[in-house]
Formats: sequence, C-alpha cells, structure tokens
Amino acid sequence: MDSIRLVIRSAAWLSILIVLLVTLVPIGLRPTTGLSPNIERFGVMLAVGALFATAYPRRIWLIVLTLSLAAAIVEPLQFLAAGRHPSFRDAAFKSLGATIGAAAGYAVASVTGLIANAIRPAPETT
Repeated sequence: MDSIRLVIRSAAWLSILIVLLVTLVPIGLRPTTGLSPNIERFGVMLAVGALFATAYPRRIWLIVLTLSLAAAIVEPLQFLAAGRHPSFRDAAFKSLGATIGAAAGYAVASVTGLIANAIRPAPETT
C-alpha cells in the first residue's frame, strides 16, 4: 500500500506543477481539448483535487483550502503572460473543481482503505 500511496502522491504534486505551468504560459501555448475553457478548468482541478485527497486523505480540508487559495493566487499572475486574461470566474471554476475532486478522492481513499492504512496504531509493548 505504501508504494501505491507514493505513486499517487507523486502524481498529485506533478499535476499541480503542470497546472501552474499551463496557467502561466502565453495563450498560444495553452493546451486545449475543444471543450469550453470553464469545463477544462473545472475538470483539470477536479483531477488535481482527487489526486491530493487520495494521497493525503486525512488532510481533506487543508487540501480544499490550499488548492482554492492557489487558484486565487495564481490567476492574477496571468497578467504576466501574453494574451492571458485572469478573472475571478476562472478562479471560481478551478476552486469548485478542486473541492468536488477532493470529495471524490476522499471517497476513493475511504473505499480502497487508504485512510485506514494512513492511521497506524502504536506498536504494542509488553
């Protein structure tokens, strides 16, 4: 179970780094799926929130708060990238996606036993 947790944690941290990079590149370099940008924002942060909550299920509220604050802080940094137009609405879609994703990740951690394995009892002494 520890190796699975390590893979999930690595994926979570890699995902947030990718989001930060994509958020700050010029608009012409931003990857698109053909969907509405709001759906893309929501979906990406849904995945990031799910990864972090699965990786750190006992920190669910900290994850929601941190990812929401990250969305609010990084959004204005888009003023530095050519052609980017930050907005409160974009940050709200990212925050909503992260919150719902974190809830889904927590559910996955609960069902798969990752939460139970995160709580290790103290060794018995005789």
